[in-house]
Amino acid sequence: MAEPGDTGRDAPADRPAAPPGGWDGGVPVPPSVAAETPRPAPVQGSFLGYVKSFGPGIVMALSWVGTGDLIDNSVAGGNYGYALLWVLPLTLVFRFIFVNNLGKYPLYNLQRDPSIVRGFARTHPIFGWVMLVSFVVYTHILMAFTLSGVGVALHGLFGVLSPFVWTLVGAASVFVVTFKGTYLLIEQIFKVVLAVMVGSFVVGIVMVGINWAEFLRGFAFELPPQEGIFDSGLVASSLVLATLGSMANLFYPQFLHEKGWTTPAHRRVQRYDLLFGIAVVFFLAVAVWAIGAEVLHGKSGVETADDIAGALGVAIGPAGPYIFYLGLLGAAWTTVASSIFALSKMSVEALHVVRPARAARTGGEASRDGFYTLMVCWGLLAVVWSLPGAPGFVVLVVISHVLTSPFLLMIVIGMVFMMNRRAIMGDHVNTWKDNLGLGLIAVFVAAAAVQGLGKAVGMLG
Repeated sequence: MAEPGDTGRDAPADRPAAPPGGWDGGVPVPPSVAAETPRPAPVQGSFLGYVKSFGPGIVMALSWVGTGDLIDNSVAGGNYGYALLWVLPLTLVFRFIFVNNLGKYPLYNLQRDPSIVRGFARTHPIFGWVMLVSFVVYTHILMAFTLSGVGVALHGLFGVLSPFVWTLVGAASVFVVTFKGTYLLIEQIFKVVLAVMVGSFVVGIVMVGINWAEFLRGFAFELPPQEGIFDSGLVASSLVLATLGSMANLFYPQFLHEKGWTTPAHRRVQRYDLLFGIAVVFFLAVAVWAIGAEVLHGKSGVETADDIAGALGVAIGPAGPYIFYLGLLGAAWTTVASSIFALSKMSVEALHVVRPARAARTGGEASRDGFYTLMVCWGLLAVVWSLPGAPGFVVLVVISHVLTSPFLLMIVIGMVFMMNRRAIMGDHVNTWKDNLGLGLIAVFVAAAAVQGLGKAVGMLG
């Protein structure tokens, strides 16, 4: 069902057309934005074809499996063994429901929006400003510990230079890759990085071994007494928020748009793609958790990344630290690159929503707007958090996920309204099952945020 005023110009046969300009729900839609909507990618006709075309799920998975997941899972495994393992599958189910719902937007929205940011703004114009401010703040918070992870990993692998200098090297490499805003290059690099990460962690697991009896008992919903410097409730809360992905969940619709999966015909490959990404996240998370549980549990606790690498070296020999640091480098670098790319583009889109004349001047192309480059630089300036005297890397990871929880809660609530508006989604508004899933996620995140914030404030005090 098309909106009033649809012209049908350049509209694919399998989806409704949208007006090339004008206003919708109080949100300006410049003609240049419609003109910049990419041509839909070819739809594969077989499962093998789907597998060959996978991309957004891989980029998304490596955006999620960043330093937060790596360190949170190592902390949980090292301090509590397998006792908190039940958090992983639970939150991944919620994550699939949440992100699969987000994936509907670029496929079904009536306006053929180039970004889900416009969908939130159509729900209420204030979301344009809220999203712009949130993206700017979140970009720096996220980079504060992920860039630090790049420096820690490179220093662990090569030594010689200080971690801060290695962080600068890592930031420079990310700038080169993301400066022109080319998605295809990022996808190709990430596929190679994924292969390296899987290989390194498989070797680590084989060398360490798994206590399968303890592993299975990890799904018993236990919340053990505190071990080490982190309370189990804080660790569980951080795991929930890190695994659900916070604002990083919004990256997936952006990657679908960049890939050209923008019609209802892409829904099936999109689901397979996301399921593959979830499987990647689960495998890497369990691998890191198992390594932490087998080599760190029962010791003095995890306080730095070197604690993890050192214990792994004692357990399996000289190769141990290299396995850990190689995995950390892959997780940290891919998170920095994909997050800078997506957040910078979405920030430009939010700016274009609140300043439509700017979109007209730049042709609606995010990477042509100087604000894109400014956002890339703003994110990479978070290297200052790697200077000597800055908060510890592990502390930054655990606390940052908890402190960004209000952003995630805001997204879930806004998404419920957005996905239930027929003026935006037409006949593809959410079903009661979709809304039930989002409602459960909102309650789950709110509870984790309240508990985590209280404990984080106690730690900082």
